Amino acid sequence: LVLFIVINTAINVRGIEFTAKANKIILILEFIVLAIFMFFALKALGSGGSETLTMKPLYDSANFSMPLVMSAVSIAVLSFLGFDGISTLSEEVKGGSKVIGKATVSALLIVGVLFILQTWVATDLGRNITFDNLDIAFYQIAEKAGGQWLMTTTILATAFSWGIANALAAQAAISRILFSMARDKKLPTILAKVHPKYQTPYVSTLFVAVISLAVGIFFQSRIAFLTTLVNFGALVAFLMLHVSVINYFIIRKKSTDYVRHLLFPAIGFCIIAYVLFGMSSDAIVLGCSWFAIGLVYLLILTKVLKKEAKVDLD
Repeated sequence: LVLFIVINTAINVRGIEFTAKANKIILILEFIVLAIFMFFALKALGSGGSETLTMKPLYDSANFSMPLVMSAVSIAVLSFLGFDGISTLSEEVKGGSKVIGKATVSALLIVGVLFILQTWVATDLGRNITFDNLDIAFYQIAEKAGGQWLMTTTILATAFSWGIANALAAQAAISRILFSMARDKKLPTILAKVHPKYQTPYVSTLFVAVISLAVGIFFQSRIAFLTTLVNFGALVAFLMLHVSVINYFIIRKKSTDYVRHLLFPAIGFCIIAYVLFGMSSDAIVLGCSWFAIGLVYLLILTKVLKKEAKVDLD
């Protein structure tokens, strides 16, 4: 944990271009590992044994349950978080907001397709395996596909993708959110300090590193609960995003494109709300409590300290 945090912090302090290069290298290595797994998994499925490629992983009428799917979605959300972090780099990207929008949607679509393909193949290959621990089910399937070496390779790829690539992007995104809030005087202004050489919000980056270490140590035996808590925060943010689309286009801009600016965000809002409803009660209670603390903090800023609140649902 300490090693990963130190590596990520050093890379992020060096600058966003250095961060992008590091992530690009790791991404290429991840693609290579994924391609190797898919090759051996499809080879195993086509070898004439009891396992073959079927449509059941996509839909099995005998075992399908919408409540079960939605409860799983509330956990699986964490696997797809990260694409939204692209928006926090809008001040450092070349090409403006259009590039940010295209990158966000493209990343989500590409990752979604890759997740579906590997899960589809892995599920068919793992049909007759008795799993001792579901947390390592995928690695047992990799072992069946290519042997012990493939199992070890996928484990290492996962460790580095989460420990460095994902955490690297998350730290960069969070530090820039803190930087923006501090610059707007909604957080201590020290968090808005920029490194004189690398031009990065290095104080915010170091602060995120300290918080990450503390949270990692505190929740090391309660990772499942931490996952649901993070997912709750993300889903609430996505709910507000859908509300902001309606607020900005329909209410403020008086748009008459009701399909894109009202119907689609309304459908998205309902889906996310349904997923939230299926989360654990502990995550909902703690998440709502954290949300309430934020509202109290906002009231103190605006009513007690009389600071202008730039709270916009845009």
